[in-house]
Amino acid sequence: MRREKSGDSHQGDLSRRDLLQRAGTFAAGSLAATVFAGVRGADDALARPLANRPQRVAIIGVGHYHAFSFPNYLQILRSQKLDIVAIHDPDPTIASRYAGQVGSVAYTDYRAMIEKTKPEFVVALGHHAAMPAAFRFLVDAGIPFLMEKPWGIDDKTVSELAGLAEKRKAWAAVPMPFRYSWWAQTARNMRLSGELGTISHMLVRFNQPGVQRYVDSGSSWMLTKAEAGGGALLNLGIHGFDVCRYITGEEPRVVSAVTSHSIHKREVEDYAFVTLRTPSGIVCLNEASYTFPSTGSDTERKIAAEKALVRATNGATDGLQIIGPGRDEVVDAPKEYVGGWPGAVVDCLDRVGRGDPPAVTARDCARAVSLTFDAYRMAGETRE
Repeated sequence: MRREKSGDSHQGDLSRRDLLQRAGTFAAGSLAATVFAGVRGADDALARPLANRPQRVAIIGVGHYHAFSFPNYLQILRSQKLDIVAIHDPDPTIASRYAGQVGSVAYTDYRAMIEKTKPEFVVALGHHAAMPAAFRFLVDAGIPFLMEKPWGIDDKTVSELAGLAEKRKAWAAVPMPFRYSWWAQTARNMRLSGELGTISHMLVRFNQPGVQRYVDSGSSWMLTKAEAGGGALLNLGIHGFDVCRYITGEEPRVVSAVTSHSIHKREVEDYAFVTLRTPSGIVCLNEASYTFPSTGSDTERKIAAEKALVRATNGATDGLQIIGPGRDEVVDAPKEYVGGWPGAVVDCLDRVGRGDPPAVTARDCARAVSLTFDAYRMAGETRE
């Protein structure tokens, strides 16, 4: 099995996800079934027992649209057979509604909730403008937590939060689901092993339905800069910035950015296109919008290099296509593979249980937010 370069590997013993990542290149070579069987055996032998995996979980800001719609954190947590000990939202009606659905207790003050219920892990959501206060409280409380991006409405604040987490050695993670995909992990491993050769460019397109869904779900705050900080780029495009860093292993900079408000005519943008360049010259193209005219989405993720083009497939399985000299194959992720938001949550719980650090850190969130606001400044979306 190929080894990653030590500078790119995570600390601690190999987790199931680490082993899956290392199997990615072999899967791309049509050896998925054989290698994955071996990975399962190795996983049993190498992973530390998860006796300390959190069981008592609380949720802050359940009125956030992600709590009950895709990716539906409530459903993800229940699938893990966890005890959701408490649910918070500043709106008592919302807190009670969702607490009732999962047989939990509702709170309107998350500080009192944490003090009384003493959860072992927290999923923090809520309005973007309210996230910094909750972040600081959780760091002070010393409780491991996963907080939805972007953690604030400006990049300076989010960078300060990352600094606080680093100084206090807090267990603070951000869900970046594009990392948790067979495409991203395979492409990263192919880059590490040299199987891509010189990389030309990456493209991430994430176009979602219009803004009415936020109004209908009671999350109209998402359409104001004072509460959300930005529109499609901060909400969706942030994932493109992060996965560019993850796959290339480099720190890109924004070289051009354009936004549009032409369809929904809201304060926040409904379309953005950003071009980035890494120090080695890789061009990353990041497109995000609220312009898809129906349910579903218009997505594309690919990386084009000297020796291969690796493209995510948009089917029912988390798969990819690899095209190269004498090669054109489609590889589905193994059926046991857990990706996306569920993969991010499971990975966090497992890492806390093993005593490992987060895979996606506070600094990773801050870097993605910084790139977002660099793009906003270049596109004239801010007054700075």
